Amino acid sequence: MPRSPRFRAILRNPFKPNLGKRNQGRYFDRLQLQLSAQQALPLLVFLALLIGICAGIVVILFRQLSEGPAILYLPRLEDFESLTPEWRFALPLGGALLLGLLFQWIAPSGRPTGVVHVLDRLHNHQARMPIKNAILQFFGASLALLSGQSIGREGPAVHLGAASGSWITQRLRLPHNSGRTMLGCGVAAAIAASFNTPLAGVIFAMEVVMMEYTVAGFLPVIIAAVSGSAATRLAFGHQAAFSVPAIQMESLAELPILFVCALMIGALASVFIVSQRRLAPLQQKHSPLLRFGIVGLVTGGLAIYVPEIMGAGYDTLELAMLGQLGLTALTSIVIAKLLATAVATGLGIPGGVIGPGLILGACIGGGAGHIANHWLGISSVSPGLYAMVGMAAMMGALLNAPLAALLTILELTYNPNVLFPAMMTIVVATLASRQIFSTEGIYQESLRALGKSGTPSWRAQMLSRVGVASVMEKAIAVAPQKLDEAQAERLIEQQPTWLLVGGDEKPQMLRTADLASFLQRPREDGDTEDGERQARKKDRKQGEAEKIDLLRLPGERLELVPLSWRATLLEAQQLLESSGAGALYIGRDYDQGNPGVLDSDVAGIILPQHIERYYRQ
Repeated sequence: MPRSPRFRAILRNPFKPNLGKRNQGRYFDRLQLQLSAQQALPLLVFLALLIGICAGIVVILFRQLSEGPAILYLPRLEDFESLTPEWRFALPLGGALLLGLLFQWIAPSGRPTGVVHVLDRLHNHQARMPIKNAILQFFGASLALLSGQSIGREGPAVHLGAASGSWITQRLRLPHNSGRTMLGCGVAAAIAASFNTPLAGVIFAMEVVMMEYTVAGFLPVIIAAVSGSAATRLAFGHQAAFSVPAIQMESLAELPILFVCALMIGALASVFIVSQRRLAPLQQKHSPLLRFGIVGLVTGGLAIYVPEIMGAGYDTLELAMLGQLGLTALTSIVIAKLLATAVATGLGIPGGVIGPGLILGACIGGGAGHIANHWLGISSVSPGLYAMVGMAAMMGALLNAPLAALLTILELTYNPNVLFPAMMTIVVATLASRQIFSTEGIYQESLRALGKSGTPSWRAQMLSRVGVASVMEKAIAVAPQKLDEAQAERLIEQQPTWLLVGGDEKPQMLRTADLASFLQRPREDGDTEDGERQARKKDRKQGEAEKIDLLRLPGERLELVPLSWRATLLEAQQLLESSGAGALYIGRDYDQGNPGVLDSDVAGIILPQHIERYYRQ
């Protein structure tokens, strides 16, 4: 690798103090170093508050755009049932074709959207979210919901919240490990703003997206969820998302029915997940116009007979929780909703699966409630309670997130009586989906189907939490390849552990002890100190002092590769493995997109043993 201009500039003046240490003395740099080590909790909390407000505002704007224009053709919000059969067919088909044209115009790199895209960027791209994808998500999901596609709004909200956190991270040039936390803050704020459920937003961000529970992660995520929910309450009021009575289970004899209901929900969740596994690869093989045209035909054809599947469907969800839908209606909604949503999300329509999953669970649970009334002869059994329990079970099995599902239902209904039966059904449904039908969470399955890595290993999770700036070796000095003995002695007086040397191709480094041993070698060979001094004087008089070539000294030399100071230990480990270098030198403003450029002073180095030492600790 050719030496960068900045590296050559440092070589011309190698004996000034290490600028990495000087930079750490600055206040802003100290904060960045603390962020790299996850020690700047007050700053993280402040940034989380800012991200929560931004994400809340973005979600509010998204809801206004995805719901407001509907008053032009609907008598009230989400009342697609009032449309004529012709309009129920034409609206999804026309909207899908418009979406297809929009996606066809966008470059393939700008098309991925939704929670799966967020997880991919988090685990494989240091939590950097492209703004162009977020813009497409904003307008594309709004068009999809307005045209009655069978999707949810929470998936787009998660994408927009994550993009808000990532944007602030990139603008402030925070370390990548802090970027992970900021992305999680955006996700929590978005979920809280979508459903007015701050606690569920926190658990969803930690359990489904970040997949970790740490104090340094929890505190910022909590404040982000609170600020996002506060923004929504200012815009839409303080009422709960659904208004349902505080019903409860009347008899323990209902538990066997709930158990069978949970098994059915686990099986249905597995069918949904398998459909995504089979359909997702088609997103990379066929054009958006063709795929979305198929979605429009399927959704429009089903909506002629079952209009309840259109749109987000929260009006249908509330009717199911109130027990106002009959067994026949519930059965038809389950079949049609499953088919329409599986095709829509599997073929790439920009929408979420949580909302449709809640509807599916509520309808199956409501049907089980009607059956309980008939079998047990207990007229007081409420199908609404079964619907709430079914919602929790479906969300837990579909996302492989039992705690997030439990808290979501609790906050959506404000009914603590749902906790006891919901806990059992969530466990049974999740176990059935995972163990009997061998499926994992829908997001992980979709990632694998798209050829992307899913859940990271625990070691990768641990290394990605810490930045290189917090563990790098800072006792270094930069030296030219050739120098005389006087320069070498002054260099040793600085007491660096390592010397960074610019060679003809790649920079290398060697231990300062090797240089010191070389300088002492003549004395060990029997030369007297007076003889050495006289010889040196003679050389200086002749102006021909012998130069020491640092790249030819006996000792260990390691090739160096540059890495940004914002990187995590996981990125450092991956770069060491892929490059075959012996060490990495850390630069303040190094641009990872252009490996040949280093625009800042060398701040430190990372060796494999630094990563191993942190791992062992």
